[in-house]
Amino acid sequence: MRRIWLLVLAAVLLASCGMPQPSGVATPASPGGTPSTGQNQPVTISFAVWEYERSIYQPLAERFMSEHPDINVVLVSLDDIMMFNPGNDAPYSPLDQLRRIVSAADTAPSFAVNQEAFGTPLLFDLKPLMDADATFQRDDFFPGTIEHYSAKGGIWALPRYHSAPLMVYNRALFQNANLPEPRPGWTWEEALATAERLTEHSGATTLTYGFMEPSSGVVPLLELLSAQGVDVLNASPMETDLTAPEYVAVIERLRDLYRRGVLVEPYSRSGPANDPAQLVREGRVAIWSDMTYISNDDGTRWTPDFPVGRVPFPASELMPFFTYSEGFIISGGTAHPEAAWRWIEWLSRQPTWRPEEYDAISRIPARQSVAQQIDFWRNLDPQTAEAYRWTLANSKPTPESPSGFAVMSALSQAMQTALSDPKANVREALAEAQRQMQESIARQELTPTPKPNLNPVVVATPEPQEAPVGATTITFILYGYNPAEIRRVARAFREQRPDIFVQLQPFEWTPDTPQASAATLAQTSDCFTWNGPLQSGDYPALLDLRPLIDADPAFPRDDFLPASLAYYSNEGRLYGLPHAISMRVLSYNHAAFEAAGLQPPRADWTPDDFLAAAQALTKGDGEQRQWGYIPLGGPQADLLFFVSQFGASLTVGEGKDLRPNYTDPRTVAAIRWYLDLSAVHKVTPPFKFSYRRDDPGGFETRSFELLQSGRVGMWLGYGETFENAVLIPVEGGPAPTAAPLSPVERDIRIAPLPVGNAGLPPSEVFARGLFISAKTQQAQACWEWIKFLSGDVTVMYGDMPARRSIAQSEAFLKQVPPERAAMFEAFRAAMAVPVRTTVTSSANAIYSLNSDPYWLFQALSNTLEKGANLEQELATAQRLATAFAECMNRDGAKAAQCAKQVDPDYNGYNVEEEEMPIRPAGHAP
Repeated sequence: MRRIWLLVLAAVLLASCGMPQPSGVATPASPGGTPSTGQNQPVTISFAVWEYERSIYQPLAERFMSEHPDINVVLVSLDDIMMFNPGNDAPYSPLDQLRRIVSAADTAPSFAVNQEAFGTPLLFDLKPLMDADATFQRDDFFPGTIEHYSAKGGIWALPRYHSAPLMVYNRALFQNANLPEPRPGWTWEEALATAERLTEHSGATTLTYGFMEPSSGVVPLLELLSAQGVDVLNASPMETDLTAPEYVAVIERLRDLYRRGVLVEPYSRSGPANDPAQLVREGRVAIWSDMTYISNDDGTRWTPDFPVGRVPFPASELMPFFTYSEGFIISGGTAHPEAAWRWIEWLSRQPTWRPEEYDAISRIPARQSVAQQIDFWRNLDPQTAEAYRWTLANSKPTPESPSGFAVMSALSQAMQTALSDPKANVREALAEAQRQMQESIARQELTPTPKPNLNPVVVATPEPQEAPVGATTITFILYGYNPAEIRRVARAFREQRPDIFVQLQPFEWTPDTPQASAATLAQTSDCFTWNGPLQSGDYPALLDLRPLIDADPAFPRDDFLPASLAYYSNEGRLYGLPHAISMRVLSYNHAAFEAAGLQPPRADWTPDDFLAAAQALTKGDGEQRQWGYIPLGGPQADLLFFVSQFGASLTVGEGKDLRPNYTDPRTVAAIRWYLDLSAVHKVTPPFKFSYRRDDPGGFETRSFELLQSGRVGMWLGYGETFENAVLIPVEGGPAPTAAPLSPVERDIRIAPLPVGNAGLPPSEVFARGLFISAKTQQAQACWEWIKFLSGDVTVMYGDMPARRSIAQSEAFLKQVPPERAAMFEAFRAAMAVPVRTTVTSSANAIYSLNSDPYWLFQALSNTLEKGANLEQELATAQRLATAFAECMNRDGAKAAQCAKQVDPDYNGYNVEEEEMPIRPAGHAP
């Protein structure tokens, strides 16, 4: 939110350029919409919702339809509507964005509406509908809320809530200074004068700051100019001389106010030592804004521990730009305006947010009856309630795009220059900002942008919500997938198999499912997606897929690597179809390998091969030393990997039977081998296991710095950098243009994990799979669907398709840069090494709910840092971790209490304030 004020102002200027058309989310109706099929048939209207809000609006729609049987409301996905066609990066404007929405739905939230849309064919005028509705209670809306959407003789949205940011002030500071507390309607000059009187110094030290102003000076700049008769909002950019004395004087005045601590920016320019939020928490700032999120050290929202008051921002012509309303709109292309009106009017009377959510973001219900339902005003102190009411009463319609936005932007640029450099010449900064502004305008005039399409729209017919007659319906729960993207795949499947109707259902957390598992998903679906490994308790709830595979001669059995199928196999049964796979790789410095005469690493390397290479790569002393290996970000994750390569395991059992296995001779030998990399062979810097809450510097090490300086030979990671590489987007797809790489970065290569001793451990694989519930009556239909989905290339999210043919297909490879494809080759090489261990427990089990690795890492730290005996330390860790696991098996047990009961000196991350333990560095996903 560093420039939220300027960004809000910028939003009104984006009415230029065109936007891609919606990617086939619905079938267009004939012009004028699709009328109902008969007088006795219910009218169907659509309502656009975000997927994360579907659980809110679906029950409301069902209740509305039960009360209004003549109207059928279909929810359509805003995620689908706003999804662009792959590869289409055409510019867009807010009006084009709105056009997408009103072409796909009869009704929708008003978030995409701006003043330029009022009076266009995109929106239906609600005023005639209000006037014709004898039951409509206009006086139920707080003053100013409906007026926010009133323009050009019409009303273009029905308000749902109004956001009114407030100023917050430290009452004690006002009392100590014998100053009256501010009142609604005060001016900016009064606010600045008050902040100046409250600022206190002791020599060169500022003891108390005046006002933490959230716009970094932009709003007071515009207001002080306005007080001098300068109308920046409507200024002509080509005729305005920004170097005029009035502009110079105001910026110099504001810079002086910042210099003296009368004003302070909401975000520090010089690091955490001067964190303004910390100053607020300490009671050293007199006035601040609730628009600036102030958190405690642990990230939770800060609540003042001293008396505070709240007051509206000073009266301003800019207020409509930084207050925010949202409501409901009706598409100008709807065929059923009366039905749409009945729906949104009914919806506006329903509370759709919890009271604490209103309070947290200054959100006020637009209707008095809704505020009463949620006890909104009762939860506020009288002063805050007065501030909100004043803001509502003084709300004004959103103005049109100001012609002076370019001037505002240039002034902001000059202001930032002045604040960043106390020695900067303000007049020169303004001249430079004016030059850049005029150059930008000249470039825009050479390439004029197309006007937005304001032609009449036609609302598309919603997709079928129920299976056609004779078709089989299957419920498919999505866990870890974007519903909009899977819905697109389902449309393609429906074209091939109209006899199977896939009912998509995003997974939702409920009080009854505090911990999701494959078994819990199987209870409420026919088939579903799941991320990660299976637990023994999952298998009875899942269908064995092998009989379906055996009965399907067209299914390519050999298209999956055996290791990927083994990930979801147990006792000869296959419980899931792997869909996508990811894992770590071994990155290495190619130049260092060549200089040492080493061949590139291979998947069949054993720990001894790894150590030999690390020794050959290590050379030099002091700050010039080149390390053969480094644990990127800390040694915890790499320790788990190498323990598995010795056929050892840090735990045995699972669930409530999970117990530490630290003293097993194989485990001890594996741990000793890993610690010796640092302590004996010195091929890596001294290990530091961060496991205590008070560890200085958190979990960070010098590993990244050493890597970037070319002083590391090998490290395990996720292919952070490659030759000619760029950051791979999480969602996959084409990568952005690569930035120039340093010589060190150009020498980075990737290789498979060295799994020659025991094969690839399951804990190193992250898989997403497709599953069928054991209780489904539609196993064959589910099989056809997940088989089809396993061949799709659009929802990989940067991972490797589990099927060989898909991973090597042109359709998939063209989505990823060559370096990513090379990384997938490293995956396949690691997965091709036979697994030679009988260990079934995941290495990551030490991070499960019934386990705490605190004592393990304490034992390793004592061994390395204090010279303690490893076997004795591990025996102590085993005893304490076992006692912790047994304590956690008791009814009502809490991790924080068990940790302290087992070890009174415990200083780990299972603390009372945390619902879940915070995992230390190295916790693999």
